[in-house]
Amino acid sequence: MEILRAENLVKVYKTESDEVVALKGVNISLKEGEFSLLMGASGSGKSTLLHILGTLDRPTEGKVYYREREIFTLPEREIATFRNRKVGFVFQFHYLIGELSLLENVMVPLLIGGVSEREARIRAEEVLKSVGLGHRLSHKPFEVSGGEKQRAAVARALVTNPEVVLADEPTGNLDSQASHSVLSLMKELNRELGTTFLIATHNRELETYADRIYFIKDGVIVS
Repeated sequence: MEILRAENLVKVYKTESDEVVALKGVNISLKEGEFSLLMGASGSGKSTLLHILGTLDRPTEGKVYYREREIFTLPEREIATFRNRKVGFVFQFHYLIGELSLLENVMVPLLIGGVSEREARIRAEEVLKSVGLGHRLSHKPFEVSGGEKQRAAVARALVTNPEVVLADEPTGNLDSQASHSVLSLMKELNRELGTTFLIATHNRELETYADRIYFIKDGVIVS
């Protein structure tokens, strides 16, 4: 079953003297429980597409549907609810808060969503254990490896039980071994939880993990 679909997405960034067309009529459809890669070089439009699918940005033209509901026609409050509850984000940089422990970092999305501190702590601990960080709960980001930081970022994305995870170059700052470890984790969670994943990457080594691969070039899906 289709969970997220984009039709004819165009994104134009304007400056005082010029304009950049980042997306040129992109169409993409994500199936429920699918593990997909969005592959393309730097500047091809990967990040822009993920940001629009996750409602972090709006398209200049085109439509995004979540379970056949057109997202950008909804009131802002409903769009925010979709973004906070239905979508999880993982970025190239982990964006963990340095002053907080890994457990506290993973609790943050739940606390923002109004979950009690006790419940947030229980759920954050569970998801950290599921990504192999049960022994790192009280550690702060500077006390763990790069791969462990990204695992914590994956845990933070999953703690709200989203239906879709959008990951933008999640292994971009990791070595080959850590990259495969993080992708293996995501694939395992995809199988266990049925969460839909779309992962933007330029790393061809990661193709073996994908159920489907989209290639984007100069703002156009080419295959």
